[in-house]
Amino acid sequence: MTLAFLMLENISGWEIFIIVLVIYIFFGPRSLPKFYQNMKKALAQFQDSLKEVQRELHKKE
Repeated sequence: MTLAFLMLENISGWEIFIIVLVIYIFFGPRSLPKFYQNMKKALAQFQDSLKEVQRELHKKE
């Protein structure tokens, strides 16, 4: 799967490291676990919604 839709195909390892470091400094170590949990929940909800839409499309065919 490519990350072209996010326009992240040209990001190197150092750039990702700097982004993560800035997020760590900005949010701090206490709020990062909550941030990750919320991101996991959001991703799971998005995937469930995507599967539901795919089911609906297959029913119409």
